[in-house]
Amino acid sequence: MSTILASTPPAILAAVTAYARGGEQVAPEVLDLHLADVAENAACSLIRHRFRAGFPHVAYHELLSAVAALRSILDFSPSPTAREVMEWQDQQRIAQAAACRAPKRPYAVRFVNGPYRGVEMALDGPSVPYPDPADPLGHLSTSQWIAGPPAFVVFPVVWGDTAYLSHGTVRYRREDRPDRDGMWLFRLRTDDPAPPEGARPHITVPSKQGGR
Repeated sequence: MSTILASTPPAILAAVTAYARGGEQVAPEVLDLHLADVAENAACSLIRHRFRAGFPHVAYHELLSAVAALRSILDFSPSPTAREVMEWQDQQRIAQAAACRAPKRPYAVRFVNGPYRGVEMALDGPSVPYPDPADPLGHLSTSQWIAGPPAFVVFPVVWGDTAYLSHGTVRYRREDRPDRDGMWLFRLRTDDPAPPEGARPHITVPSKQGGR
């Protein structure tokens, strides 16, 4: 038996053995990274398809809970459950609406490119046209302030290997009018540098759960 295997905790050995039963070889020293990648991919898929009929939502909820439980048992850093993914996405909505002082209502939006491509969610914005240029979330269109979601939004992203993540943000700009289905489309701002290759949503676990 190698030195690595001899010093590997039994729980980690049991986990890599289970992967081997499924035909996937995961070395004990990379199990942490492997599980983190699984959780991240599942979380990103869930926020992209949150409102899609036919998406296997239940399976993804179970997968995220199982990975979170396994990481806790193995004393790895926490990964989000499906509920926490949804709460994180809702917190993004709250944060984006904080600067709008006008009466607000939710608008359905879709991100069409960049790290958040395919995500559909509700963003709050002014409920009626209003002539207040002091509001930072309004924007001019044909010389009038118009109702709709925020003109610009900023979302967190990460990129790189799971063990050595880089953090940043991306900025999206909404189109001037909703599409024929009433959906507001957002695209990456073209006056910003393109996000790094492999950039993806940065979904965090609530700090109350702790972690290493």
